[in-house]
Amino acid sequence: MSFSRRGFLTTGLAVTAAARTGLGKAMAEPHHNLPDWHVGYRNAPVNGFDPAPMQLVFGKAPSGLSGSLYRNGPAQLHHGKTPASHWFDGDGLVHRIAIDDGKAVHSGRFVQTHKRKEELKAGAFLAPGFGTVGDPSFAVMSPDDVNAANTSVMMVNGELLALWEAGSAFSMDAETLETKGPKVWRADLASMPFLAHPKVEPDGRIWNLGMAGEHMAIYKIAATGTVEDVAIANTGKEYYIHDWAMTERQLVILVQPWINTSPVPPFIDHFVWQPEDGLKILIIDKDDLSSRRWVQAPPRAFYHTGSAWQEADGTLRIDAALYREPILGAGGGTAEITGDWRQEDGFSADFTQIVIPPEGDAYLIETGLDGEFPQVNPDFQGLPRKLTALASGTVPGRPGASALSVHNWERGETDTFEFGYDRMVEEFLFVPKPGGLREEDSWLIGPVLNLKAKAREVCVFDAAHVSDGPICIWRADYTWPLGFHGTWA
Repeated sequence: MSFSRRGFLTTGLAVTAAARTGLGKAMAEPHHNLPDWHVGYRNAPVNGFDPAPMQLVFGKAPSGLSGSLYRNGPAQLHHGKTPASHWFDGDGLVHRIAIDDGKAVHSGRFVQTHKRKEELKAGAFLAPGFGTVGDPSFAVMSPDDVNAANTSVMMVNGELLALWEAGSAFSMDAETLETKGPKVWRADLASMPFLAHPKVEPDGRIWNLGMAGEHMAIYKIAATGTVEDVAIANTGKEYYIHDWAMTERQLVILVQPWINTSPVPPFIDHFVWQPEDGLKILIIDKDDLSSRRWVQAPPRAFYHTGSAWQEADGTLRIDAALYREPILGAGGGTAEITGDWRQEDGFSADFTQIVIPPEGDAYLIETGLDGEFPQVNPDFQGLPRKLTALASGTVPGRPGASALSVHNWERGETDTFEFGYDRMVEEFLFVPKPGGLREEDSWLIGPVLNLKAKAREVCVFDAAHVSDGPICIWRADYTWPLGFHGTWA
């Protein structure tokens, strides 16, 4: 399908005029006596990290674990003494932890976007964004002019892509992490929004969404990277859609009642929570993208889903980290950068299963587990399954997670390893073991920030025995900022 990019991108390009409304209030400088956790919100070196071996400080690397863990997250959080206005607007730094023969080597490079190049020249934040007004002198002619490329990564047919929310994926060399430029899936799709949470079927086919105002693009991409189809849907309002889910046969899109009411940055200031609308769910047939139905659920906010599956009787089940209302609203996502975060700045998610009967409204099964960044075994993406891994737990007086949990929906049980106060836990990924057939025939691998040592660690667990603790831990003798999402290749 071919269509006009002009009409689709009209809303996204409204930032061009809005960016000229002037600068916002100056941010307060961070305190001199910063808490220990603030090391996770400081700038990375301007040139990133050259390849450096990590030391195996605990256990023995499992035989058969060979590949690369890629991670992405904002890592330019200050220019001089000026902090970023929001964590979501920092420039993306892509990490590679290459693991082979029991050894791990870390490297990292900033994605060389137009935004990053111009702001480095100026030594200041210029581009408008999620929580940033922007400098009136910064010209915006395309969504990629403000692209921070800072949210996630994916591998498509050997090509590494750094993902953002409202513009192109950025192509990078999978070994050197050199930036090649914006990914053009097809000529008429240049600069189109491509969400940071694509879904990949076990056979490699990719599905994703792209949001611009009320318009939603639906991408169907072959494992080779060739676009098979693109369809357009209209959601009626400009909802905040960051993540979604799919089954073997359907796309399942959670539409939370958090609505942007103005194209003027900072966009976060114009989101309005309207719980009376409830959580709406759009279900689209993969074989016929024009076949769509809406389902209603109780009002909830969310950022991340685990996955979805369909049972024999047609019931759909999706697990997600749900909130009673949005977090990181106006003023959120900033206090971490300045070191001013307080316990009341955030509140917990409830890991929840959303159940959609073949007919009628959806209902919720709440676990009471406080967890984020849910992940499933990629061999079971969209298929019936029972396991989800999460970064879980909280520490009083400190943001971030302190534990790794695996929840078993079949048993209604959670297996948890608590790292304690001195560690900040990020997203862990399932890595299927060679020859494994079950979900639990996997390792879980992810980064942890060691506050006591002021160093970064990469930990490996057996997915079937998380509470037994790590199988092995590699440690770098330096640290890097906390990030968002990753992939294993």
